[in-house]
Amino acid sequence: MSRLSAIKPAYWISGVLLTAAVVVPLLVPTYAKKDPHLWGFPFFYWYQLLWVFLSAILVSISYRLVRAEERKRRAAQGLGDAEKQDGQ
Repeated sequence: MSRLSAIKPAYWISGVLLTAAVVVPLLVPTYAKKDPHLWGFPFFYWYQLLWVFLSAILVSISYRLVRAEERKRRAAQGLGDAEKQDGQ
């Protein structure tokens, strides 16, 4: 089995989501324009602000996916739940 096939889908999905959250706002030609306006704001401003919220959502989804995968991994290894150990 190759090393890449050992990587869980949750990690691939998280990587894609985080890459989108970083790369898409850096693609300046996609939003370097004034129209359409939204509540009087040019496209340039509200599109960037939209990506602030979208990035927060994407990072949150990635975090939950990785956290769930790590819990499964720890349970499979018999290590228990890390949150319970930290609370003691």
